[in-house]
Amino acid sequence: MKSHFRTRTCIRWIWVMSLVVCTIRQVSAQCPAGSIVNTAGTYNNGQTVCITTGFSGSIQLNNGATMVVANGGNYTGDLNTNQGSTIQVQAGGRLAPNQANSFSASLSNNGIVVMNSVSLNNGAAITNSGSFTWASNWNQNNTIAVSNTACGTMTFSQGTNLGSNAVITNNGVLHFSQSLTTSSGTTINNRGRVNVMGDINISGTFYNQNIAVFRGGNNNISSGNSIDSLVNLGEITVTGSITSSIGTRNEGLVVVNGSYTINGDNFRINNSDAQLRIGGALSNNGVIRGNGSLHVAGGVNNNQTISGINGANRLTVNQNLPGTTQHLTVNTSLAAADTSTYTPTMANPDACTVLPVRLSPLQAAYYNGQVQLNWLAYAETDVRSFTIEYSRDGRFFSPAGEMTAAGSNDWSTPYVYMHAPAVGGTVFYRVRLTALDGNMYYTNMVVVKTGNTLLPSKAVFPNPFTEILQISMQLEKAGKIQVALFDAGGRLVRKQQHTGMLGRNTIVISDLSALPTGSYLLQIKAGEHTSFEKLIK
Repeated sequence: MKSHFRTRTCIRWIWVMSLVVCTIRQVSAQCPAGSIVNTAGTYNNGQTVCITTGFSGSIQLNNGATMVVANGGNYTGDLNTNQGSTIQVQAGGRLAPNQANSFSASLSNNGIVVMNSVSLNNGAAITNSGSFTWASNWNQNNTIAVSNTACGTMTFSQGTNLGSNAVITNNGVLHFSQSLTTSSGTTINNRGRVNVMGDINISGTFYNQNIAVFRGGNNNISSGNSIDSLVNLGEITVTGSITSSIGTRNEGLVVVNGSYTINGDNFRINNSDAQLRIGGALSNNGVIRGNGSLHVAGGVNNNQTISGINGANRLTVNQNLPGTTQHLTVNTSLAAADTSTYTPTMANPDACTVLPVRLSPLQAAYYNGQVQLNWLAYAETDVRSFTIEYSRDGRFFSPAGEMTAAGSNDWSTPYVYMHAPAVGGTVFYRVRLTALDGNMYYTNMVVVKTGNTLLPSKAVFPNPFTEILQISMQLEKAGKIQVALFDAGGRLVRKQQHTGMLGRNTIVISDLSALPTGSYLLQIKAGEHTSFEKLIK
């Protein structure tokens, strides 16, 4: 079942970013009509708080609420967000919350963001087109999407650990000041520049379409997701040594200044212009195969196979190689390709350019078997259509449907599209804008967990509690429910698991009278979805 609709409204304050291109301009502080300005508190659906100066009050954003940090605004308070809330940082604005635990909002940055103490929750979506710094250790293990546009610079100041089902899409500058570790199921897609100062330990997918530099001394790439877990279309430089045990496809230039150990999988050099250049020794315990070139300055220990594709598509090497080889051309004068002069023919870099049509960040929510996608287009001059696309892996997308643009106007036009995905689990979405001249532009990418979900009718009572707690919730299908109660220090004091049934479910936590008075946090999990309730005893 699919349906869509759109309406028009005269809201002129939207600041917009797309994944591929962005607009840069300086503006004066501007708040949406009806905003509550520089005021702490809880904001609900349809409400907007606007920060126009230095402000440090605590703010809670619930589903449907919006926070705008305008030009000249500087927010430094405690920030709490629920999934479905939105934060917009305008050019000249600064968002630097003191803490932002369980962050699950959609954040679009055109100014400056500094995240000091933050944990990202499922559904968080970050789109950066300004300056964005993760100032503390980044240890995330949720379904999140981070997009750094061609106009953005994103810095990870401490060690970075990217958990499963997370996606980082980089079209600008992505800088890791220390080490980078990723889990199986993660994806890093680079069309800009990636720089890692420490060691890398990558177990997910790394898709490089432009330039990546790994400056650590001992690097490891293992446990990939498919035959092409490391794909290079541009240039990758490893200043130290590296060990890999995943399928690798190189159609550009890979330079390893130290030694390279390949264990138990394929390294394919699938382009006649492509080269694998190794400054140290090569230890091959897999299969190196292709029609490009292999240049090894040190010794070669070949325990498996090094070969060309066939007699007509040979692999060129700079020295005679031991072990099992075939379809090789030995050229002792083979030049060692250098990143300063090499031009990758398959690279796909992005550039910061001006977008004639402005789009808001894409938002998505799953409910009752359908995904609702929301975005806005402002001043739709020369727009033909919007194509909604979805994917299982965040790389390869299929069309879900198409909407005709409203036409040229000076208004912001909201668009809503409902999609019932045929696949379950994690689904990625983006919207492609097609202009009348045929040019195409993309929104940010969002991640949605389909399956069971906690419906709005969830209730926890009494609050304050004394001896018992009752949790009442509505499930759209049978599945496991887990409830956990934490004290103010983050210690687990009660935990229960139940098998929930379709419809209304009630869970009772008893024998709570011995707990000391104070603040508590109740965590409720149903399938892949999690919610929290603040309680008092």
